[in-house]
Amino acid sequence: MIEIIAPQLRVGGYVMNDNAEADFLEFVRDPQNGFVSITLPLKGGTELCLKVA
Repeated sequence: MIEIIAPQLRVGGYVMNDNAEADFLEFVRDPQNGFVSITLPLKGGTELCLKVA
């Protein structure tokens, strides 16, 4: 799903993912996809991502 949203998200936009699915994490943690990502210390592994490129 993130592969569909990412091209339409402008630089500086945020994406949050609850439960941090493996395919989502793989996409946002790949530097070529233009995101910076951090796992928040919340129940279930919530990922917060910022589009930087």
